[in-house]
Amino acid sequence: MTSFGNLLQKTPQYTRQERHLRSLLGHGSARKFANLARTESERLLGRVRLDSWPYLLIVDPCSYCNLKCPLCYTGMGRLGRPQKMLSFAQFRACFDQLRSYLLEVSFHNWGEPLLNPEVYAMIAHAQACDVGTNLSTNLAHVTSDELEAIIASGLEYLVVSLDGASDSSYRQYRIGGEFHQVVQNLSELLRLRRLRRLKVPVVEWQFIVMRHNEHELASAKQMARQLGIDVLRFIPVGLPLESSQTERKALAEQWFPRTIPTRGNQTARYPQQFGQRPRRGPCFYLYRSLTVNADGGISPCCMVSRQAADFGHSLDSDLHSLWNNQHFISARALFSRTDVPHRLLTVCEGCDVFRQLPVSASN
Repeated sequence: MTSFGNLLQKTPQYTRQERHLRSLLGHGSARKFANLARTESERLLGRVRLDSWPYLLIVDPCSYCNLKCPLCYTGMGRLGRPQKMLSFAQFRACFDQLRSYLLEVSFHNWGEPLLNPEVYAMIAHAQACDVGTNLSTNLAHVTSDELEAIIASGLEYLVVSLDGASDSSYRQYRIGGEFHQVVQNLSELLRLRRLRRLKVPVVEWQFIVMRHNEHELASAKQMARQLGIDVLRFIPVGLPLESSQTERKALAEQWFPRTIPTRGNQTARYPQQFGQRPRRGPCFYLYRSLTVNADGGISPCCMVSRQAADFGHSLDSDLHSLWNNQHFISARALFSRTDVPHRLLTVCEGCDVFRQLPVSASN
């Protein structure tokens, strides 16, 4: 299990460098490259007010879900905002302001995106605007027409959440789903792609490694080869970001793997993600990506669910002004030595995914 443990420690849950590189190479332009360079420069310099635009867009088409996963705020019934379907018009109101700078759009967050029938039009619109697309689904309850629609939309990258190599382990976390049905849907999707002689969507099997399924990693690798999966990705289990240390400890004891070694001492404080130390450098979500919820609320990142923690709303007329409002400036100040007068307290204060700088006395 050592090799799997090293993989989980070196591959944080929130990065997919190969997929992002594919979007960069496939959808880059002079304007997009210049914006990307400016974004990364401003992040490394710790700028709190940005001249750059986000080049990644995270959109939640639907905040409903057909499963009840026990570590997901939606599955727990603790989403903290009205459950909605994002309309195509709402999507365009946000996307069209950013499309000249965007390299990629992710069509998922707190719900099952395929429950929204307009998601295929959103994907097709992004593709027509030369922006890369990806979507994550549990693929638990889909029809043959929906599988056809995925292929027809032009989606470039599809992530299928399948946490286990057997029905008994899968059901422990993906409550309400059936392992064999997901495998059948996945197999049919790959068959349709081969039938049409297409290279997209690239299909990733995402396997969250937890206590009850950590013994099935080798079986998953064998099954992935048999199915013809493009990418099998083992990721570390994450705990709800806004949970207390008491709740986090209890959840960690229930879900964190036992046979895969962790990184560092986790006895006194349980991290949000298994085996992951806080990353150095400013939080990249606050520089690279804009996160739009199904009700139009703007979160600082895809790990924050509550409406009360929003930094704004996507229907604001000028997204660049929103991108530099007092909420975003205050959050970026946690990773900068820039003095920000009247700094607001945001949900980012309690995050341990990125290493924050001490707050100066003047703030």
